[in-house]
Amino acid sequence: MTVKRSLAWMGGAQVVSMVLQFASTIVLARYLTLHDAGIYAVALALVAVLALIQNLGLQALIVREEVLTPEISTTAFTINALISIVLAGVIEAVSLAGGQFVGDPGVQRALSVLAITPLFQIFIFLPAATLEREGRFKEIALVNTAGTVCGTVATIILVLYGYSYMSVPYAQWVNGAVTAILMCIVGFRHVSFRIGFHSWRRVGDFGLQMLAVSGINSLSTRLSDIAVARLLGLSALGLYSRASGLNGMIWSNVHLLIGRVMLVDYAALHRSGESLRERYLRTVEIVTAILWPAFIGFAIIAKPFILIVYGERWIGAAAPLALIMLGSVIQVAITMTWELFAATGQLRTQTRIEFIRSGVALSAFVGGCMISLEAAAAARVVDALFALFLYRPHLNRMTGTSLSDFTGIYGRSALLTLLACAPAGVLSAYHGFNADIAVVPLLAAVLGGVILWGGGLYFLRHPLAAELRRGVNKHVVS
Repeated sequence: MTVKRSLAWMGGAQVVSMVLQFASTIVLARYLTLHDAGIYAVALALVAVLALIQNLGLQALIVREEVLTPEISTTAFTINALISIVLAGVIEAVSLAGGQFVGDPGVQRALSVLAITPLFQIFIFLPAATLEREGRFKEIALVNTAGTVCGTVATIILVLYGYSYMSVPYAQWVNGAVTAILMCIVGFRHVSFRIGFHSWRRVGDFGLQMLAVSGINSLSTRLSDIAVARLLGLSALGLYSRASGLNGMIWSNVHLLIGRVMLVDYAALHRSGESLRERYLRTVEIVTAILWPAFIGFAIIAKPFILIVYGERWIGAAAPLALIMLGSVIQVAITMTWELFAATGQLRTQTRIEFIRSGVALSAFVGGCMISLEAAAAARVVDALFALFLYRPHLNRMTGTSLSDFTGIYGRSALLTLLACAPAGVLSAYHGFNADIAVVPLLAAVLGGVILWGGGLYFLRHPLAAELRRGVNKHVVS
């Protein structure tokens, strides 16, 4: 499957997923208290810290390996299965300690249920990784969408039946089970439960590099969540998790989606000895044209959006949301960092960068927590600026680019962002940035921004406009 078709299938699936996730967040926000939301958030943070051992990137190994032998597949499956089993046991064992740590028995109950979720990866891992290597994103998209649909429906039903913060952990069982069953059916040719360690050196070396990169970053993020709970309380963590969750919804459903497809493409280009320059420049132009307007737009309408969608008790999440979105704008300027390091086999270099970055980010965040929730969120902007400083030279080196290559790209994306956000900005300024805005004017401003953004794409002859036009023409012809 071509990159365009892969992105189309994965993009369609992610749109469905994002809509469903958003719907479930509204239901949860309306039916859970800030304290209940904080219970699940801290339980999830504790699980994520423990789950660092799963960040070996073995799926990326299957995708990028030049010659995928049965020995490598078997070893990767065996290591993944052992880690999943051990992780489930460890989460169950520490569930009691987790409840005592934050002084709430609800954390213990949530952890006990979440302990089951790693086991589903035993069945998902090998067929999913091999399908991705083959570029069969259509099948992957359909399976993941089915799992998300079932999980979201389960979340809403459980919330309505009074399961409170336990609704999400139970719904994760549903999501995991459906995804595992369907992935094994679709990728039945790749399902194998053979045990072996013949290629443990190759798998272990790659896995440790991946663990160092993703583990450091994940540890910093989850320790930040725990710091909010300890220093500012569970209710503050509920607000922060709502803000970071909305940001993450855009990031994971758009940026990480593109990243999954581009990793396969970058790895193929690198294996063939071709330059990544033109492909990367095009990626940056398209990604910034999409995500800069989205993140800046959300930052502008953060308060009325939170008030309309989630209700007045969540209004404290508005300022953190705006600040986190601004940090993401900066991060998008250095998009596809991990994908480039992974595709070119330079993960050791990224490990050193992430070690420095995460230490500074965590220190700044904890310092912010000692002041206020808004100060903690502002630390994310500091983190993004520091990441830009650290990563820019390495990205230029790997792609054969220089800063001047991005000047025009950033300029066009900034203009598109200005066009897209101008109506919302004018509306907010007219009413006062801290004032409430009715639903109809807000929707009209968003729609007006989308229209101006589309017009900007056309008049700038932007690559994204060409891709959209080709996609529409193919659809009409078919």
